[in-house]
Amino acid sequence: MVWRVLVLAVVVGVCIGLVSGFVENKLGGVTIPEKRHYGFPLVWRTTDPFVGEKHYYFEVLVDILFWIAIVSVAVLLAKKLAEG
Repeated sequence: MVWRVLVLAVVVGVCIGLVSGFVENKLGGVTIPEKRHYGFPLVWRTTDPFVGEKHYYFEVLVDILFWIAIVSVAVLLAKKLAEG
């Protein structure tokens, strides 16, 4: 039963982490207007019309681990509430 929760948390966490790379993150403060930042909570993909795209792989890993932790806590809480 624990394996199901772990597999679910990993799969959903990886999906959310990677999909966050398509959502613009405007929480970074003052930036160059042409640059766009993607990823949440950490920016792991930037686009610049003059340079192109740049990926930060460590930040992708941290984002995925963050979302795995959030999903696992949510699943465990929902399971605990469903049991009574």
